[in-house]
Amino acid sequence: MSGCKSPLRKSSLLGGVLASLVVGLAATGCNRPQSERERLEKSLEVNGRTEATVVKFAGTVTVDGQPPTGDRHFPLFVMAYDPKKPLKGRQLPFSTRCNKEGHFEFNTYGTGDGLPAGEYIVIFAWPKADGSDGLKNLFNDPDKNAQDERFKLNLTSPGKTDYLYDLQVAGRDPVTSPGEHAVKADRGKKKRG
Repeated sequence: MSGCKSPLRKSSLLGGVLASLVVGLAATGCNRPQSERERLEKSLEVNGRTEATVVKFAGTVTVDGQPPTGDRHFPLFVMAYDPKKPLKGRQLPFSTRCNKEGHFEFNTYGTGDGLPAGEYIVIFAWPKADGSDGLKNLFNDPDKNAQDERFKLNLTSPGKTDYLYDLQVAGRDPVTSPGEHAVKADRGKKKRG
């Protein structure tokens, strides 16, 4: 009988394969993708951080009363600079882009949830293809914007989604030497020469 295969041997082999599959599936879970919440919790755990309370910060920016329409590659940026934590090197403040209608919303953990509660100075930059700022460097310096009450932001719960910033640029001379903390539109670009 050495040349014959036993039916018992086939079924125990099949049973072993099925048992391995069941154990394997149980160990890996249901293969469902993690939810956004689960990914956030895992990221916080891995990085040794805790979740901060976030407050809604959204609204609209206009330039001389008009939406900042333009090339989608060069949107207008809204930034929230924390004066208690000055930036170092190439660090950037919290930032988000305006859409072609000028709407913006900040995101920390999820879409439109806002920023960590706190005090900020709102600054703006509109990079152009030539490395210049479409806002003439008039609104990208937190030290300068801190002198204007409309750019001081005290984010407390529940926040707001209807902030309106109308930036007056027409007829104003550009700032040719932005301040030490200014976020420049050409930041990181190499100069050719």
